[in-house]
Amino acid sequence: MTDANGLFGLAVDTVRLMQIPGLVPSLLVVGVGYPDAEAVIDTVEIRARDLTPTPSSHFPGSGHADAFIEFVSSELRPWLAGRFPNAVGDATYFGHSLGGLFGAYTLLTASSTFDRYIVSSPSLWWDGEVIFDIERERADTDRLRSEVFFGIGSLETDAGRRREALNLAEGHPAKPPPVHLDMVDDIRRFAAQLAARSDPTLQISRVEIVDEFHATVPGVVLNRALRSFYSTTEEDREI
Repeated sequence: MTDANGLFGLAVDTVRLMQIPGLVPSLLVVGVGYPDAEAVIDTVEIRARDLTPTPSSHFPGSGHADAFIEFVSSELRPWLAGRFPNAVGDATYFGHSLGGLFGAYTLLTASSTFDRYIVSSPSLWWDGEVIFDIERERADTDRLRSEVFFGIGSLETDAGRRREALNLAEGHPAKPPPVHLDMVDDIRRFAAQLAARSDPTLQISRVEIVDEFHATVPGVVLNRALRSFYSTTEEDREI
């Protein structure tokens, strides 16, 4: 998982609780974060560097997702194999927001990096929705050979994100700008575009979590995805 500075504790505790009734097998949770950051807000610039596929003038230094994929493949996976050799043969990725964008990009360009992808509230708006163009460019040639779970909060619409930020003062950097942004519509269109490939090696699930915001949904998406991937019952696999 990416964004470990903010989400690692949530992911570990989710897995621990789900293991008690046997909803998931034994799992090693690996979080990639930034040890020099004192708070989550301090990771904004560096995560934009690592998790985005193309540079944006609004985020100096962004657009180095390919280098981050190379780090995962060439450094992180061998490091893990040396310490936990039984845990690296079957890997699931979990990323939220820009981390979700990174998951979508890795799926399209280096799908074998992971066996499964949990794509939570992905920032598909990045750089004029460039991820849609990347998918179209590769749609006729690549077999993705992956399971993908797309999840998002039903309140991640344009109106919903403004409602989410009502308690923030005007001028706060996290206050949504006037630009229209509907992440729910984005994820619907992207999942449909992927499904149109008719790729027999690709399994897609998508869920919209009722009454959840961008900031409140990642834990719900994670547990729904893990149940979908690992459950032995048809009901859980279809949630």
